[in-house]
Amino acid sequence: MANITIDVSTTPVSYYPSPDVKHGDTVVFTLGSAFNATATVSFPHGTCLTTSGPYTLGGATMATSPLTVAMTAERRVYDFDVDFNNGQESQARKGHEWDRKNGGIDVTSDPPEELRR
Repeated sequence: MANITIDVSTTPVSYYPSPDVKHGDTVVFTLGSAFNATATVSFPHGTCLTTSGPYTLGGATMATSPLTVAMTAERRVYDFDVDFNNGQESQARKGHEWDRKNGGIDVTSDPPEELRR
């Protein structure tokens, strides 16, 4: 089983080692070195993870705990959205200058035989 790290602070969103996951792999969303940032990661069309989210990053929480790819997740790309706030906007603009990003997690293996019956 592999560990995948997704850095939502980069443009575009970066994946290490790749956006491809298999059932049982773990995924960690991180803000990288964006210490003054906040981000909310959500899956608008369903998730492949056992914990549905949304996941909020920022302040003391620079990364999620490892999130597991569900053994029953269908083989497909699961798109996610990131609402990103650089944390340095003025109070007058607060809530209006969010940078939106998106990405996807590609589940590349089929569920085990016993789960498909």
